[in-house]
Amino acid sequence: MTAHVKILLHAMFKEAAGRREILQEINPNYTLRDMFNALANKYGKEFSSIVDAKTGLVSIDTLVMVNGKSVRKPDVQLKDNDVVMITVPVGGG
Repeated sequence: MTAHVKILLHAMFKEAAGRREILQEINPNYTLRDMFNALANKYGKEFSSIVDAKTGLVSIDTLVMVNGKSVRKPDVQLKDNDVVMITVPVGGG
C-alpha cells in the first residue's frame, strides 16, 4: 500500500499551487525537505524559500506544522497520513 501525506496550503502557497490541498505520495525516509523540493519543482519559487539557506531551518517568514505542531527542522521524517500545513505567520498588535 502506498503512503501519503496531506498538505494544506494557505496564503501565497495556496495561490502559487492553485489549490488548497495536495495529497502527496511518499516513500520511506521521506522528509519535509524532500516535500519542499518536490513542491518547488512543481509549483515554483515560493516553495524554494521555505528553508532559509543560511540557517538550514524553516524560514521565520513561513509557518510549517506537522500534525498540529510547529516544525523548524526540515529533516523531520513524514509518515503515512501525516498532515502538513504551510502558511505565513500571523502577526498582530
